[in-house]
Amino acid sequence: MSSNPAIEVKTKPLEPKKEENLKQRAYLNTVTSVLDYGATLITAFFVTPFIVNTLGAALYGVWQVLGQFTGYTNIADARVAEVLKWAIARDRKENNADQLREYFTATFFLIMLILPILLVLGAVISWYAPIVTKVDPEYADMVRITCGVLVLSLATQKVFNIFESILRGMNLGFKRMGFRVFIVVVGGGLKVLVLFLGYGLIGLATVQLIVSLITGITIYVIVKHNVSWFGFGKLSIARSKIFLKVSGWFMGWTVTKILLLSSDKLLLGFLLGPTAVAKYTLTKFLAETIRSLVVTIVNGVIPGLGKLYGSDQMKKFMKAREMVMNLTWLFAVSFGAVILSLNSSFVALWVGYENYAGHIVSLLVVIMTIQYIFIQNDSDIINVTLDIRKKTLLGLFSAIVSIVLSILLIKSQGIIGLCMSLIVGRSILSISYPLLIKSKTKVEYNIIPLTIRQILITFIIYTTIFVFCQEAFINSWFELFISAPFILVFSLLMLFILGLEKVQREELFTLFKQLKLFRMDK
Repeated sequence: MSSNPAIEVKTKPLEPKKEENLKQRAYLNTVTSVLDYGATLITAFFVTPFIVNTLGAALYGVWQVLGQFTGYTNIADARVAEVLKWAIARDRKENNADQLREYFTATFFLIMLILPILLVLGAVISWYAPIVTKVDPEYADMVRITCGVLVLSLATQKVFNIFESILRGMNLGFKRMGFRVFIVVVGGGLKVLVLFLGYGLIGLATVQLIVSLITGITIYVIVKHNVSWFGFGKLSIARSKIFLKVSGWFMGWTVTKILLLSSDKLLLGFLLGPTAVAKYTLTKFLAETIRSLVVTIVNGVIPGLGKLYGSDQMKKFMKAREMVMNLTWLFAVSFGAVILSLNSSFVALWVGYENYAGHIVSLLVVIMTIQYIFIQNDSDIINVTLDIRKKTLLGLFSAIVSIVLSILLIKSQGIIGLCMSLIVGRSILSISYPLLIKSKTKVEYNIIPLTIRQILITFIIYTTIFVFCQEAFINSWFELFISAPFILVFSLLMLFILGLEKVQREELFTLFKQLKLFRMDK
């Protein structure tokens, strides 16, 4: 049992249940997340060119900036739903229905208190949105209304995130398999429809609000039918205070993450204009695919790590971290090789070569993305401990360094200056987060997530591609779709054979064999 007062358990137990298969659940959660993200990616692939062509590069850049700027309302989010997820992930093994219901009730109470603050902050942000986006006066009202609708969408997500946290905390994310895919595809179709009808940015924001509502209601129904203890318990003010205290650092991490991830487009838009934002966003589309896909896969595994940490199995916990990092390296670097080889051709075929920011930017974006994936892995692992004070403070320092460097370099170096600033600033976290994990587990291990051998192999592959493939250009989607799998598989095999030790390869083979893909436990 955890020593954390926020998650102590001493009441009526749930009905006995058979032992949970962590590897199988991790696989099912991962498949579900990949399907969800695949639907999002494919929908964006087809819808984005229509948005760019309908709105133009400048207004598309404004849409991207508004998406980030609206996210600043998260500063008022105390992240109590995040605390709920990790508390359930650690304490569900105690089979305690009354206590888990109390967790849910405390979280819901806090969300209702925070929501008005979030909406007020959103109103302020919406008012100043035209200044940040630098639109002409005739577009000011449109931008304010769009931003306001996006704030409502975000507030809706905050309320329904409580149910998503229960599903993830119970390690039952796979129960939503297929539902979100359908909603995302329908949402993409609605975006095309509202643009075709001439509703512009306001129409896009309204679709986003509708999708948030439908998604939230769907998750609520899934939780109600699959989590036996779900429901309101007694409202404990003391429990709410404890959750709020723990969530304070999660809130601090939310602010930090906003600065780390949601300042690049704002800085570019303010210093260089929305057209630069459009180029940057479209050039990094495939790199964002890497980040979201790998993080999605890892998120399916982390709740299982919570059980290992909660039961004090630290050596197994750290072994699991090592395997996560090796899998991350294999897939992230392989996809990165595909992007370096084909990104210019992809952007040209997709939205026009004039929207491509250049080969150097493409390389820097891939490096920046892979770096952040490793940081995110360790960040999520630190979350399992529910002790994120040092993580947040280090992240805030890293974000400030990144922003200051960006302000200094964007004017002279443009998008290249932004990417270099982010890589240098985030290096602070690449070093410090593994040290934090080591201090929490007190297990001796190599704090560097990659070996010198893996770093060297990555350098050789990326240098070779950059030198010999940057002038290569593919003129058809057919050739692109044929080339991409070949590059991906070849890179994956090279990395697997040359970058991993024999024992690491055997461990990964064993992991896949133990997933038991054809038997779904309840």
